[in-house]
Amino acid sequence: MASIWRRACVGCTKSKRQCTKAVPACRRCANKGIPCVYPPARRTNNIHLDADAAAAISSAIPSGTTGGSANPLPMICHDNDRVGNDDINFHPLQLMQSDLVEEMISRATIYHSQPSIGIDPTAVSTGLWFLGPESWVTDHTPCAPNQPELSQDRVLQRFVDSVQDWLRRWVTDGGSPLHHHQLYRENMPRCVQDAHSAIALYHMTTCSNADTRAMTARVLEDRVTQLLADQTFEASLRGGEEMSTFDHICRVQSLLTYQTIRLLDGDIRMRAQAEALIPTLFRWTQQLLDSTKNSLTQPARFLADIAASCPNVADSEDAILWAAWILVESTRRTWLVANYLQETYLYMKQGWSKCPGRVPNTMHGRLWDATSAYAWSKACREIDTVLIPTQRIEKLLFETNPEDLDEFSLLIVELIYGMERIEKWIEDSRREKQQALSDII
Repeated sequence: MASIWRRACVGCTKSKRQCTKAVPACRRCANKGIPCVYPPARRTNNIHLDADAAAAISSAIPSGTTGGSANPLPMICHDNDRVGNDDINFHPLQLMQSDLVEEMISRATIYHSQPSIGIDPTAVSTGLWFLGPESWVTDHTPCAPNQPELSQDRVLQRFVDSVQDWLRRWVTDGGSPLHHHQLYRENMPRCVQDAHSAIALYHMTTCSNADTRAMTARVLEDRVTQLLADQTFEASLRGGEEMSTFDHICRVQSLLTYQTIRLLDGDIRMRAQAEALIPTLFRWTQQLLDSTKNSLTQPARFLADIAASCPNVADSEDAILWAAWILVESTRRTWLVANYLQETYLYMKQGWSKCPGRVPNTMHGRLWDATSAYAWSKACREIDTVLIPTQRIEKLLFETNPEDLDEFSLLIVELIYGMERIEKWIEDSRREKQQALSDII
């Protein structure tokens, strides 16, 4: 039985913007006053349009729109009368019906019915475990007794040093525990390019004379001013339209770069300028989290948008899921680092700060370090630990080897339990392995 499945309009797809898919025109095209044209629907056998949905679609289109409207009722094209896609220049997945995406979403329903996070083998094997809405709950539950002040200061300083090192490695290595090596491979917006260049410039001039450092500070100030101005300008162009999750990540990681440099540099002027933007970064990180959570309420559209923005993944389910996971996991890590870094700075400055809470992140190193969609998918099927809520981290210390955690996750665990306990955990694990080896010999 054939049914209607509306894809993003031509204008939104070419601009890589989220489409509301309204008829006769989506919100973006209506605001811009441009023709809104949808690609023809294709036949599917795995989704049926019920009577209420059909009535809702029919009532949403005024009578007479089939004549002069740029957007008539979506067609149901059979195999022998499909419109060719050469003139439309659409990405293959969008013209493929929903055979691939909706098959994945039907399996996502299995995961969403599970009460736990990251331990359901069916969800892990299908690669849809990271779409669960319950995995985005911000947890403020205390995890461990307060550490001694000296130990706490050491942990916080280690965290700050690690974030600074990740920025350097983003430039020198092309990736870091915060910046996935694939995130900007297809598309690096100008704001991210500016931040990337600013890191290189800053570290190149760290040991230079006072005049060179002052020039670098002016460049950083101008880049931040440009970032804020661009956000205001782009918001006026969107006319209230929602930003994509990728756009949110780009601006948060860019501002986080400047905040990390200027809050921790020691220059009084740069520090004062960065302190004025602490509320802005907090607000942007919350909007990033909200955007991602909102996108995942419509997983079919989320995955289809991922495929449309990544031309190289449309024919591979593993590649689509890997690209989606990279975006989602980048949201988790960016939110954690941005909030923890600024709260750490405020604690060091005034002796106290708020607890930002924690969202679960993917802790197993094989996933973040995977170099291909196949390697990522294989790791999802084979590992036991995926997303770890705060309440289960205590259990993690008894069931997981320290070397299985990636660098980012090990640092987060260290923030929760302190350096001494984590060092003991690592040492005990090493001793157990040596004992097991000696028993075999």
